[in-house]
Amino acid sequence: MEISESRKSASNLFAERTIEEICKDCFSSESERIAEIGERFIVYFAKNASADGVLFKTIKEITEDINIPHQSLSKVLKVLEDKKVIYRRNGIIGLWNM
Repeated sequence: MEISESRKSASNLFAERTIEEICKDCFSSESERIAEIGERFIVYFAKNASADGVLFKTIKEITEDINIPHQSLSKVLKVLEDKKVIYRRNGIIGLWNM
């Protein structure tokens, strides 16, 4: 059975750095709650992003999918954006080349 190309790429989005490393680097100065939500978001991103590392979901859809508050997700996205892990443009969240 062959795995589709999009599934291979989506699972390898964070191939160079593990999710734990990214979270430790990005959320070390944040509260434990924000760090936990950040890790949940990164796992969600890795599972749902396209092969190109782009997530076509609104913040509202993401908060409903992983059951977290809007303000908490906004804080997580801001931290990841400031650390150059992700970028946000017109309804998409993309992964910078890591």
